[in-house]
Amino acid sequence: MKIIASCLFALLTTSVCFAQSFSFNQGGIKTSGYYEEIPFENVNGRIFIYPEVAGKKRKFIFDTGSPTNISKALAAELAAPVINKNLMRDSNGNKDSVTVVNLNEIKLGNLVFNNIPAGTLEAQMYKCWEIDGVIGSNMLRNSIIQIANDRHVLIITDEPDKLALNPKHSVSLRSSGGQSDPIITVKLNNKVNLYLEFDSGDNAFLRMTEDIMNQLTKYNAYEILSKGFGANQFGVMGLQQNAEKYLIKIPNLKIGSTRFDNTIATTNKVSNPAIGSKLFDYGTVTLDFIHGRFYVDAYNEVNDLSAKQWPFEPAIIGDKLVVGVVFEKATTLVKPGQQIIAVDDRDFSKVDFCYMLNNGRSILGAKESATFTIRDEQGNVKKIEVRKE
Repeated sequence: MKIIASCLFALLTTSVCFAQSFSFNQGGIKTSGYYEEIPFENVNGRIFIYPEVAGKKRKFIFDTGSPTNISKALAAELAAPVINKNLMRDSNGNKDSVTVVNLNEIKLGNLVFNNIPAGTLEAQMYKCWEIDGVIGSNMLRNSIIQIANDRHVLIITDEPDKLALNPKHSVSLRSSGGQSDPIITVKLNNKVNLYLEFDSGDNAFLRMTEDIMNQLTKYNAYEILSKGFGANQFGVMGLQQNAEKYLIKIPNLKIGSTRFDNTIATTNKVSNPAIGSKLFDYGTVTLDFIHGRFYVDAYNEVNDLSAKQWPFEPAIIGDKLVVGVVFEKATTLVKPGQQIIAVDDRDFSKVDFCYMLNNGRSILGAKESATFTIRDEQGNVKKIEVRKE
């Protein structure tokens, strides 16, 4: 059985999708027979690389769920000509008009890319990372891209023989129209094929939607662990709207010959399901856009992703840390939107968005339990003891 997830919305916090009346699949490398190793930084599951633009070293994020983008400041510095105005949707379905410019030249190592269409965005998260832009799939659509996370090296080539690729470790890869987002085949419980985006801009392992979950119901492909309500996903245009969510566990998920057991994900009402950059933790990943194959050369063929879960998930609104999604076991304790003013003895009465974006997952660290200080809508303050289960 096959379930196809099409690119209706952006696929992650950092990623965006554009209306397809305009194609970003223009320009590229003029040479052939190339092989280049590009060093990168992996910060909290996000890949940062340093291309050269207009003779200066710049900082970009590597995001296969997005077309190439540059900041408005860089576009102004380059006097980049406008070639289109396009409708953009972020990961939560929010829309805005974005100007597309021609990026005349961008260099990655010794590789020169010319005439690349690039959107111009001013997302808050981009400012936090102090990046000048996004290296997107449209720029890399005619190459083979390998992410060797153990060496912190991104390889760009058109010569597969230099990578010692094993066909047994691969699945099909096709590119979406308009911006060449990579779509890969994932198998659930050895019987259901899902066609999911591979989104290196999302630092999760799996992003799932309620619609796909419902389609999988008759195949017994997952288990519902809990039902919840709220919002916790932040896109380039802000926090998603409150909605019903499900915490689910997928017993068996395979990409090629690599198996992932007990994968846990929270569903979204609006978004696209995708595999994210957490996959880099389990092996070397290769996107062969030229031959339409996606490889996972895993460190281990079987990986158990079992993990205890907190009964609610936080979110950020302005300068406040709040209760985002509340699952069933916490409904008598907290409500979505209530402020978290402390965790154990650490004060969170006022938070910095950029700090939380880069360090949010380390707030609780390896703790199995914590004391949360909560302020409700009337200003009343209470402390609650919460455990992972």
